Amino acid sequence: MELFDRKEYKYYVDYRHLESLRRRFLTNMEYDPFCRDLESKCYTVRSIYLDTRNLLFYYEKKNGIKMRKKLRIRTYNEGSHDSTAFLEIKRKNQQRVFKERSKIWLAEAPNLLNGARLELVEDQPEYREKLALDRFIYLTKRLKLEPQSLIAYEREAFVGLDDPTLRVTFDLNVRSYLQPDPTEIFREDDLKHMESSRFILEIKFTGRMPFWVRCIIRDFKLRIQSISKYCNGLDAWRIKEAALGTSV
Repeated sequence: MELFDRKEYKYYVDYRHLESLRRRFLTNMEYDPFCRDLESKCYTVRSIYLDTRNLLFYYEKKNGIKMRKKLRIRTYNEGSHDSTAFLEIKRKNQQRVFKERSKIWLAEAPNLLNGARLELVEDQPEYREKLALDRFIYLTKRLKLEPQSLIAYEREAFVGLDDPTLRVTFDLNVRSYLQPDPTEIFREDDLKHMESSRFILEIKFTGRMPFWVRCIIRDFKLRIQSISKYCNGLDAWRIKEAALGTSV
């Protein structure tokens, strides 16, 4: 199991600053191992967000609840017969983020909803990973969680040369789909694009933000934003449906 405890800041950035911002970060960072050998230097992130039927997690975010959580099924790039997925519980207290996740076979993801048993990828998983899986299943059942949104985007990711805990990502081409089946996590038809002129910059670190990073934020006049891809994805469809005179 991977367990994260770090600070996370998010910013909207105009696409016209993409190249210059990339050059600035690469003076003290390098592409992470998952991007380094890809021609595009990006990989695709796909997540299915679970929520209650009355959208408890959505409204916790919208109402500014400081301590909140989200549950999601996450995978990367394209699917294959042996694809894996992560079951993630992400808790947030203002800018501080705690994340725990367990790794399963993607083909077993539908079992979350039908009550069948889930198996971890590792034959001899760590105790904490089994605990994370049990907690995810427990919350899904207790809160009667359902798939509410598929969020997909391309991610360009960097890690610090001197501090590997420093992580910067550019999330591009963010798009969404409502109420997907877990088997549709690789779906691309009918996804709604959410931002045409901006991408999302995320800066993740432990301790203090490095001075040189603060200089970049100042030079590009960036402002911390409260950004939720999950909430934005639902909102984009609500706006579309309202314009069409229907309801989500």
